[in-house]
Parts: sequence; C-alpha cells; structure tokens
Amino acid sequence: MSSFRALDQVASALLSSVGSEVSFRSVSTRVLLRTGVNLRMPKPTQASDPVAIGKVVSALTDMGYQL
Repeated sequence: MSSFRALDQVASALLSSVGSEVSFRSVSTRVLLRTGVNLRMPKPTQASDPVAIGKVVSALTDMGYQL
C-alpha cells in the first residue's frame, strides 16, 4: 500500500513527477474520471480517506505513474 495519508500529498507527488501544472491538470482529470476523486479540489470527506487515496494511487500506477 502507499505511504500517503492525504490526497494533497498525492497531488504534490504527482505534480513533482509530471513537472508542470498543465500535465498535472491533464492527469488529475483522468484520475477524476477513473475514480471519482478530484485531486485539485478533493471533497472534505475524501481528503484523508484511505480508500480514496488507495483508489487514486492505484489508478496512477495503472497509468504508469510510480509515486
């Protein structure tokens, strides 16, 4: 499992990985469509939810992003 405790940590790691805000937005939109979790503006109920974090990390891994 991942070591992330909040979606903002996942978002920061993804932004560092992709290197630009434009790329981050594109990938986060794909994550939203796959998981229902918005990395840019997460719902308060999802922000620290381990299930939501797991879905996002799994989707990113499936898309080739190892954070």
